[in-house]
Amino acid sequence: MPHSSSMSASANPPSRFEREDLTWRTMTLNDLEAAHRLSFKLGWPHRIDDWRQMLDVGEGVVLESVDGELVGTGLCFNQGAVANLGLVIISDEWQGWGLGREMMTRLMALAGKRTLLLVATTAGLPLYQKLGFEPCNRICQYQGRVTEVPSAPLQPGLRAMEASDQAALLALSPDSPAHAVAVQSANKGVVIENAGVIEGLALKRTYGRGEHIGPILARSAEQAQALVLALLADAEGDFIRIDLVDPDDDSWLTALGLNCVDQITRMRCGDAVGEGPLTRFGLITQAMG
Repeated sequence: MPHSSSMSASANPPSRFEREDLTWRTMTLNDLEAAHRLSFKLGWPHRIDDWRQMLDVGEGVVLESVDGELVGTGLCFNQGAVANLGLVIISDEWQGWGLGREMMTRLMALAGKRTLLLVATTAGLPLYQKLGFEPCNRICQYQGRVTEVPSAPLQPGLRAMEASDQAALLALSPDSPAHAVAVQSANKGVVIENAGVIEGLALKRTYGRGEHIGPILARSAEQAQALVLALLADAEGDFIRIDLVDPDDDSWLTALGLNCVDQITRMRCGDAVGEGPLTRFGLITQAMG
């Protein structure tokens, strides 16, 4: 927090992050258990393995107290012309000292001159607006146990993902390490291919309380729906989470037992940038975009 030398210390005391009892540093693998405890306190579903995977493809910043307690985290995922920021957490005991703003400042510095994207909690939205972020999408988080197996979708070119597809799927987002790790770690995937061109992709991976479907990339909402239904065809009884971008109709999901449990705002700082040849109907994760 900037302060003027003409003001007295009592009128403008140093912010917490200027004090010697806190240390800012790069996140390492040794921080994952403590970071997981912070997200668990917020009720977030991330496993330690989820944290590890995200750190593998991103850069992390942590805030540590003088007694070695981890009290803040944040991750930056540089992906070509864009960067996604996420998992910004400041422990409740350290709220109110400007630490969230400082964390964001450090993450934005890691991103450089890229367009920035993030998914804002209700509590964090005012801060992000002050930092120049503006709403760009509505994210709906669907989750639950699949109660009914959907009918096989009728969609030209829809088929199971094959090992030989990997190069073509990576080319859908060539500058994104997050996209690459999603492709490589998928338990199951489906694609839409017509005339030798990949027109759609959806992946299902182990994540949080069960499995997560994402990214979902397609040319139309109808294609995106068909991809998701194909992945749910053998998922009866499984816990599934999906983070959809600007969904118009969700009756097809709620009919299967997947309900919208949260609606949050995706925000952007900088010019809109195309993220690839297909439209993103579902996120890899809220943090990774």
